[in-house]
Amino acid sequence: MNKFFRFNFTKETLVAFSAGAVMIILSLIMLLFCTDSFFDKAMSFILRDLLMIFGLGIVFVSLYEGREGKSVLKEIGFTGQKRPLSLILDFVFGAGLLAMFLKEEVPSGILEVKNLYAATYILVAGIFEMTFIYGYLRASFEKAFGIIPAIVLTSAFYSFHHAGFQPEFLHLFLVGLMYCSVYYITQNLLIIFPFFWGVGALWDVIVSSEAGEQIKNLESFVIALVIFALSAIWIFIVNRRKCHAV
Repeated sequence: MNKFFRFNFTKETLVAFSAGAVMIILSLIMLLFCTDSFFDKAMSFILRDLLMIFGLGIVFVSLYEGREGKSVLKEIGFTGQKRPLSLILDFVFGAGLLAMFLKEEVPSGILEVKNLYAATYILVAGIFEMTFIYGYLRASFEKAFGIIPAIVLTSAFYSFHHAGFQPEFLHLFLVGLMYCSVYYITQNLLIIFPFFWGVGALWDVIVSSEAGEQIKNLESFVIALVIFALSAIWIFIVNRRKCHAV
């Protein structure tokens, strides 16, 4: 079967489309809660942080991809394949991207505390992008349609999942195309995460986008720590149950 184009639509493909649709719907609902009121902030926390980042990115992916004793990391693209090369290229691409950004503009106050708060939140949210979007969705679409359609579909879902908080669809679609395409150089997500993706995401949100202003606060930093802690606890529980089941 052609690895670039194929058609093998299965129940798993339908689940992937459905899960991706849930992600976009959660993001769209956020548009209803965009003020600074306590209620709206609480709803945004529930919709984006609990249901999307933790619910889909950690709980769903770990349970669905880990069924039947499968290795979750391997299933979503964090494989042992070309690991040293992937990390080297990841660092090189990240350094190159940073050099390109700094050549155009050296922002003042980049190391201010508020930016570090935002950076922490972005990096935690990035775990969701790796596990759910670039990992689970991309792998599911590749199995069903081949590499080229997988790149396009994953990029589209990546773009539209920002609808509720960073609606820059064409720009983000092109970003998705870049990261998905680079993944296939080694077929290991370590080629884009953490350095290459990290530089792009941090600069894009903190420096270039107005959306970054929403997370430059202590509240976002605390939320990031809470979600990270919940994720770590969940993974610990899942792994412990697997050990006891053996």
